[in-house]
Amino acid sequence: MPISEAEIVPAEQYPALLSATRRGQAMSLLRSHATLTRANRAIAMRCAELRDAVLDLVDRLRQAALIADWQNVYDATHEIRGLAATAGLPATGRIANGLCTYLDCVARFALSPDPEIVQLHLGAILRSVRTEDDAARHGDTVAQELAALVSRKLGEIKDSASGIPPSSALLKRSA
Repeated sequence: MPISEAEIVPAEQYPALLSATRRGQAMSLLRSHATLTRANRAIAMRCAELRDAVLDLVDRLRQAALIADWQNVYDATHEIRGLAATAGLPATGRIANGLCTYLDCVARFALSPDPEIVQLHLGAILRSVRTEDDAARHGDTVAQELAALVSRKLGEIKDSASGIPPSSALLKRSA
């Protein structure tokens, strides 16, 4: 069906796939301790495989950053953000989230990303994936510092888009 002929159906108008009783039973089963235990065991059995997938994505991210292929940088970072916590790499996911946030905003303003910001995130992602002990000890701090940097940079981008000089320029003028 062509998109022009597509119809949006509100969620409340979708036909029920299960009766209310069966839905309740299914939700009880999904929330049960036994189901959670089996799911966690399955994820744990695949943890090494998931980490390898994150490492592959990091290599893809590194290659894309080398040639300033920002769409592939974003795509790889987005995948890392989604997969890292499941692979037991929560700090990696938080750092990737910061880079995704930055790249989203830069794209919204049709600007090119600052390669230094990307490289700082890339270095932190690489280190957090390869050195679990460091990531456990310092991952939150690194993610917070990078988030503060991204926040400052995004503030500068938004200010320049609205014609407001950066706060550092205001401070220099008033001095």
